[in-house]
Amino acid sequence: MIACTTAQAAQAFFDAADRHFEDEEPLLAYDNLWNAASHALTAVADARGWPTDDPQDLRTAAERLAKEASDHHLRHQFAVAQQFRARFNNGFVERHQLADYCRLMREFVDRMLALLDAYGQVVPQSPREHSRAADASLQSAEAEFAAGKITVGSDRLWQASVHAVTAVARQRGWPSDGHADVKVAADRLAAGDTAIIAGFFAAQQFHANATHDFMEPDDFSRGLPLARDFVHRMLSMLEN
Repeated sequence: MIACTTAQAAQAFFDAADRHFEDEEPLLAYDNLWNAASHALTAVADARGWPTDDPQDLRTAAERLAKEASDHHLRHQFAVAQQFRARFNNGFVERHQLADYCRLMREFVDRMLALLDAYGQVVPQSPREHSRAADASLQSAEAEFAAGKITVGSDRLWQASVHAVTAVARQRGWPSDGHADVKVAADRLAAGDTAIIAGFFAAQQFHANATHDFMEPDDFSRGLPLARDFVHRMLSMLEN
């Protein structure tokens, strides 16, 4: 019943966001997207007996869920939700970005509903789910790069790399919670393979570029094929 009620409330927020977008009221739409995400997360946190009094409590709840599930994508989804809460610094998001961000909000809410169905228990993403997320993030990165959005694309490319490593690590029973575990797993998978080593280094450079925007065109052109190949190499290591 709780999951059903939460799903109905979240859908109402999504419907309201759609109406505001149609009426060219993006800031009101952003509020409703944040409300959908925060409402679903609050329901899960309440089911776990965690505090939900303010945004910091929700941030802590999202981090606890991500850590328990070794789910870096959940962290990313909630970070996007927080951007909607901040109303993107009162600016309008470009349409190609908006579609991706709205998709992430629906994925986040769906994940919260799945947790409610499991009586508040964290269900880690499977290697196959991480593999699909890696593919989706890589496609999103390519679209952002094609649109000239290098910093956003850099973040998507890093997410693809993390999902790809995590998929293999989880399948092999290795730790995969956080950057340190992902780096250790990537090193183990490389086993001296210089192409994989170079690819993960390039992926980390894109991760840094997503925050600091320091890449020159030559850095980008050299790093992109290495990082892209790294993702494909990781996914090829998955057992069927």
